[in-house]
Amino acid sequence: MRSPDRSTQFSQFVEFVVDPLHVQDLVTALIARVERFTCLCPGFISAQVHVSEAGDRVLMQLLWPSKRYSELAIERAQTAEPDLFHLAREHHASALLFSTFNAVAQVCAVPVAEGGGQ
Repeated sequence: MRSPDRSTQFSQFVEFVVDPLHVQDLVTALIARVERFTCLCPGFISAQVHVSEAGDRVLMQLLWPSKRYSELAIERAQTAEPDLFHLAREHHASALLFSTFNAVAQVCAVPVAEGGGQ
């Protein structure tokens, strides 16, 4: 079922290009940073960390209720250690890419009644 999102959620994406030998350590460091710092920021909804099938990219997605909450989190992050640039250097990332998106719609699975056929 498709529905417009009344309170436009805002996503931040941070992508690291990294040697596969360093991927697991980077994933562990990102999760630790989210658990220690990011999830305590006002408005935080969720975070996901993904690894590419090729094993050479790590993508972290942070979800906020609005762009303003993400901006406040970025301000707070400037005082947090380690920052994302430090993590990129520490885990030998060859590139660090940032992007942001506004949610404009959401499509959800429609539950099928138990025992019901197609």
